[in-house]
Amino acid sequence: MSNSTILRKCTKSLLSAPKFLVFSYLDFLDFLFCVIYKCLDVFIEGKVSPCYCTSKKMINENGSNEKLEGNEEIGMSETLHGRKKKLMELIVLLQFVEKLMKRKKEIEADCSYRNQKNGVVHNHRLKNRWSDCGCDSCISWMKTDDPKLHVVVKQASNSQDDSKANQNPSENVIFIHGILSSSSFWTKTLFPKLSESKKSNEYNMFAVDLLGYGKSPKPRDNLYTLKDHVEWIEKSVISQFELNSFHVVAHSMGCIIALALAAKHSKSVKSVTLVAPPYFPSKDGVEFTAINCLTPKKLWPPVAFISSIMAWYEHLGRCACLLMCRNHRTWEKLFKIFTGLRDEDFMFFDLTKHTHHSGWHTTHNVLYGGVKQMDGNLETLMESKKKVHVIMGTKDQYVSPDSGNEMKKKFPDVEVANIPNAGHRSVLFKRENDFAQDLFKILENAAP
Repeated sequence: MSNSTILRKCTKSLLSAPKFLVFSYLDFLDFLFCVIYKCLDVFIEGKVSPCYCTSKKMINENGSNEKLEGNEEIGMSETLHGRKKKLMELIVLLQFVEKLMKRKKEIEADCSYRNQKNGVVHNHRLKNRWSDCGCDSCISWMKTDDPKLHVVVKQASNSQDDSKANQNPSENVIFIHGILSSSSFWTKTLFPKLSESKKSNEYNMFAVDLLGYGKSPKPRDNLYTLKDHVEWIEKSVISQFELNSFHVVAHSMGCIIALALAAKHSKSVKSVTLVAPPYFPSKDGVEFTAINCLTPKKLWPPVAFISSIMAWYEHLGRCACLLMCRNHRTWEKLFKIFTGLRDEDFMFFDLTKHTHHSGWHTTHNVLYGGVKQMDGNLETLMESKKKVHVIMGTKDQYVSPDSGNEMKKKFPDVEVANIPNAGHRSVLFKRENDFAQDLFKILENAAP
């Protein structure tokens, strides 16, 4: 072994030492907050919120812990309970705490039974968690019997005029946003540019807030799997507006949902446009490949470090949501006061418009767990002769810029457009006019 090789290995080890120390400390903190939150949950709500620290768990409608059987069948990602843990000796203490919580729960179950006998019924499903925001905009969905996703609709002028509608039936386009975002990603950027063209008169456009994000419902008894997201879009858009055919346009994590939706409705979908999709060829362990590539444990830059905490540490992530999401109205006021921004601040506001439960499970069950279904959904679309377009930025720092090319290697019929010097969001932002024109071409060229 040469001296240069030895020096290189020593340098690498020295540079990795701070990372090891920091994340070992975060492992300890996450465990500590696990115990703290269990105690606080029991004290404030009278029951423990399940977590994924010690074993495979699932959250049923009663909020109880059960051994997870057939987790792949219900769409649960292995990354939820397979994240590498240090300080495993502390698990003994955690199990002791869980036994205390279980005993407390048994006592309360007996009280609940007696209350039911006396006619007292409590609906825990509609009660939001104490660490979540309880403002009117966040819990308004609880007041309806059949809640649906928040959908921003721009109707085609043809659909409003019966005579024109019969001559030239309008097309339907569903827009799906990515992680920690909302329908504003499309309505504040692309919709105004699309509306400037006369071609927009031929299209009904539907931009949804995904389940758990923006103004949409955020149920705490939902696991936010890929199947859940697809079913809520079906209920809130396809069935609600009686769409017989449609196009799908999606960004980032939304591309995984878009492919699943399109494959399920392969006879109705006309085209699929994927903007900056996170693509990994399906194989064993692809979920862990995704989490290590998309959100690796890194100390620098700060954005990457924060993403590491939110992805790898369940309870530290809950602390961040307690600080930011529960107090989002305060942050919005401060942001507006110090920046003076009104129309361009949606990206900051969207970061706080979710709960920890919805964000945590969507990240793992869709962003990491959903990638293993992408190849199967693409195969379904290719067999149905559907057009799939991929738009990638060559300077994307969140998703590999080669994702589109890798997808095309496996599925040659996929059309890929690589935008020079564009990033993960700037593939749309600052080039809205070009994007609008490209999208119109895609929609027009889609097979009838």
